Amino acid sequence: MKDMKKGSEFSKLIPKGEIIFKEGQSGDCAYLVESGQVELYVTSRDESTPLSLLGPGEIFGEMSMLDGSRRETSAKANTDVVLSVVSKEALSERIDEADPIVRLLINMLAKRTRETLRVNKSITQKKKLKIKESRNSNTEITDINLGLDVIQKIRYEKELHEALENNEFKIHFQPIVSIESQNVVGFEALTRWNSPEHGLVRPDIFMGIAEETSLIVPLGHWITETACREFGEIQKSLVDKLGKIPRLFCSINVSGRQMQDPKLFEILQKATWLNKIHPKQIKLEITERVFVDGSFVYDWISKCREKGYSVALDDFGTGYSSLSSLHKINANNLKVDKSFVQSMEEDHDNYVIAKSIVDMARGLNKTVIAEGIETKSQLKMLKQMGCKYGQGYLFSRPMEKDQVIEFLTRSSQKKAA
Repeated sequence: MKDMKKGSEFSKLIPKGEIIFKEGQSGDCAYLVESGQVELYVTSRDESTPLSLLGPGEIFGEMSMLDGSRRETSAKANTDVVLSVVSKEALSERIDEADPIVRLLINMLAKRTRETLRVNKSITQKKKLKIKESRNSNTEITDINLGLDVIQKIRYEKELHEALENNEFKIHFQPIVSIESQNVVGFEALTRWNSPEHGLVRPDIFMGIAEETSLIVPLGHWITETACREFGEIQKSLVDKLGKIPRLFCSINVSGRQMQDPKLFEILQKATWLNKIHPKQIKLEITERVFVDGSFVYDWISKCREKGYSVALDDFGTGYSSLSSLHKINANNLKVDKSFVQSMEEDHDNYVIAKSIVDMARGLNKTVIAEGIETKSQLKMLKQMGCKYGQGYLFSRPMEKDQVIEFLTRSSQKKAA
């Protein structure tokens, strides 16, 4: 068994005929077939009886990880095979954090599957099974595609850990402007990952994977510290260039798992103090999804407000919070999701929803920020609604720190002229 050149800790190359594991051995990992073919078989009186052939996208060896029992079958490479290794720790973390009912179902399924496997072994020891290879069914294609998606996800998870260690992440800042004056009032700090292997990876992919694991906590620490440091450097540079500190804020996204991190406020307070940022300049953005986690979210928001940070409810109108509970959410801002903003010119219903959010927020004394503004027509409609702030490609794409400094300096010089 040879380690692959890239990602050796989770990808293995096994030559044809080599044994992957043997019946009766303990199991501390499972395997996903990336390419090639694996045979599962049982042995009785030195005679091997095949049980199944596995191809790309299929998983095996997971039962020993789930219930701690020894391997019920042996596995060998029928051809040269590339396998992704799923560690016990990676699987245990997800199972431990699952709902208790889900954990119970997993344990029951593991037990029943193992019992079924024992019955099948008994049968095959008396009569050899003919291995059926079905290659053209829609179900098989779907299962393979699903398995390959899982393989890619495992790769990304491992690479994310390496990316954090190798400082591959960058912070970009997207301006938030006053819709009335179109002056910049703040920025949203956005994380970007330029992978040496994949290039620029979409944030929804890598942040989604990070949020499913404990990686979001150290990554969140890095984002908070880096965003505050670079935002502080932007302010200092503007003082040097313009002789004044503009009144700007910086929005930082916080996931549900980060909200439960006991070190979050400690790191945030230290980062703002070191970089001479007033707490009022920090806006913490959370999504409606976090409210499914329970009443602690309301307490968390109150704690933010007590410490001087403002809170924005992101992607409003697309998640789980109800109108009846909105008055209990002590957030400063509501952010209208870009799906409403970008379609309201053609879709009257989305226009009505966007306008209703603006009207409702004004009545609740909350400021609205519209996301995803791309056209002057959208800007005009939001201005007529009374929306106060906006962000989107119409004003600027997300920029690195030095580009932000140049952007603000140029804007200030234009106004002075």
